[in-house]
Amino acid sequence: MLSFLSANYKRKHSASINKILFHTASATLAATDEIIYKKTDVTEKALIGRNKMTSLILVTILACSGCGTDPTPTAIPAKQPDTPEQVAKILSDLEEAGQKVETIRCSVLYSVEDNLNLSSSIKTGSLVFKRSKPHPMVLVEFTKTVSDDIVYRNKEWWLFRDRWLTEAKAKSKTIIKREWLRANEECDFFDLETSRMPMPFGQKKEQILQNFEVKLMPPQVGDPENSDHLLCRPKKNAPLASEYKRLEYYVSKELHLPTRIVAEDVTGNKVTVVDFTDTKKGNINSTIPDSAFVLPKETRGFHVTEEPLKPESSPPTPGK
Repeated sequence: MLSFLSANYKRKHSASINKILFHTASATLAATDEIIYKKTDVTEKALIGRNKMTSLILVTILACSGCGTDPTPTAIPAKQPDTPEQVAKILSDLEEAGQKVETIRCSVLYSVEDNLNLSSSIKTGSLVFKRSKPHPMVLVEFTKTVSDDIVYRNKEWWLFRDRWLTEAKAKSKTIIKREWLRANEECDFFDLETSRMPMPFGQKKEQILQNFEVKLMPPQVGDPENSDHLLCRPKKNAPLASEYKRLEYYVSKELHLPTRIVAEDVTGNKVTVVDFTDTKKGNINSTIPDSAFVLPKETRGFHVTEEPLKPESSPPTPGK
């Protein structure tokens, strides 16, 4: 996660990044009026959606108390009045909990349904996050991909550290390093409107309400256990209205952090679903050394390509 990589980066730097988690994502929001489930012939039932981004998800991406799925989601007949006070309380708890997160380790299930190309994929892996100065560090490793019911065991890694986003793939034995920030450039990765790789937690309640119409949805079979489901639709003139049709957050009632995020792109052709699984209190704010944020030894010898940012143009000289 680290894919929730970012539509913002794609727009500003023309780099093709549609992996990762942790818009995680573009807020910590993920929403869905309908959820599509698909049963694979591998050893799991996997949630599939349709998407547009994921940046870190890469790091879209980051807390979960257990995400069960069910092939036939059915509404649970339970009254759950949607009031502004309820939504405000959930968002306040989300903001407070996110501000306290220093590190996270968890498994991640990253699913994309592409209705335009009639394809689907599910990536299974793990995520490690550490809040640091001047920028956070994120490492996502995918160990298995199920694409249109075919299983692939080729590993891939997404690493953000020291201004660079690094993508490594075992199948092609390649590493691509993309420069995301210039030297001494500051970026608030928890800012919902301006971050190129927004974290899936830590946003301010006021900022979410300024950008989205937020609704508390009734529970359904297949929802992550013990979670509140927030449907977030970008307001007409909000910056994210050009990127997303809807975002959804499934927020753990225990941890007050996202356990699932759903993002539908503005065209309605793609939906991305990111589940953060096996995250519990013991996996939050544990000690994680900086040395954990490096590519593994098995990537040594891969062909490396660097894509630095283009030099900034100098201001015109007066009189010329």
